[in-house]
Amino acid sequence: MTAGVPRVAVLMTCFNRKALTLACLETLSGQEFFRQCDLFLVDDGSSDGTGEAVHAAMPAAHVVRGDGSLFWNHGMRLAWDSAKASGVAYDYYLWLNDDVALAPGTLRMLVEDAESVVPRGGPVIVSAAVSDPVSGKVVYGAQRRPDPARPLRLMLLAPEGRPIPAVTVSGNVVLVSNAAEIRLGNIEPVYEHIYGDLDYGLRASAAGIPVLLASRSGGTCGENTVTGSSLDQSLGRMARLGLRWKEDKKLHARDWRRFVRLHGGGGIAPLWHRVSPYLRILAGRPNTYGTTIVNQEAPQ
Repeated sequence: MTAGVPRVAVLMTCFNRKALTLACLETLSGQEFFRQCDLFLVDDGSSDGTGEAVHAAMPAAHVVRGDGSLFWNHGMRLAWDSAKASGVAYDYYLWLNDDVALAPGTLRMLVEDAESVVPRGGPVIVSAAVSDPVSGKVVYGAQRRPDPARPLRLMLLAPEGRPIPAVTVSGNVVLVSNAAEIRLGNIEPVYEHIYGDLDYGLRASAAGIPVLLASRSGGTCGENTVTGSSLDQSLGRMARLGLRWKEDKKLHARDWRRFVRLHGGGGIAPLWHRVSPYLRILAGRPNTYGTTIVNQEAPQ
């Protein structure tokens, strides 16, 4: 690792998950290279006292207030803008979801993995895989495209004991070097809530910036449930079709359509990705691509 202690700004956004947020910060507080004054946390209008609790736990942290309309994408944008406006010359920025329990030594591992590939001062992005605390399965981290002809068929990677190339990242635990941010800028504002992380990784790859999965797991994070959604295989097909129709009008679906337009490959891709969830339901074929680990023979 490059000599000298790196300066790392930690970027977070939260809403009404005080217990989870504080538990995450507890695992962050013991990380080497972390300082309270380098935490930039957006409390997006929480009514459960999250912001006040964070300030009490970490008085030197920067707690930025939102109005409840920011969601993940714009909350993280605001946290990043706040860090850049602080006047501190940061070497790295750490994206951290507040439902993650960091493993000991994760921040140091991310920096060491980054600097084993690109010397400090260069552009690089490193994502740490996180596993479900119950199943132990990798649920978020970094992804590859097994088939270049299908640009949105992204599949997860498992840690292999060394940093390995990826094409994009999930935003749960991600280290972005200052040089990468200078090249790419902030997370794209076009997304309301999600896909800004995947978009960022894909833009980095397109720009020739190394995108990596870290050498080992970064901690744990519960997997988003599909119960009661159109992905819930326990429901009948007609019920699932009805749920999908309702989901298609919501925020996540709007962000997905934006993502497809930007990264889907053009042509009929937007139409295909609009109708394919309905076709999969009718055919009884679950969409498992986002949860498939392409190098699952690797140690996790």
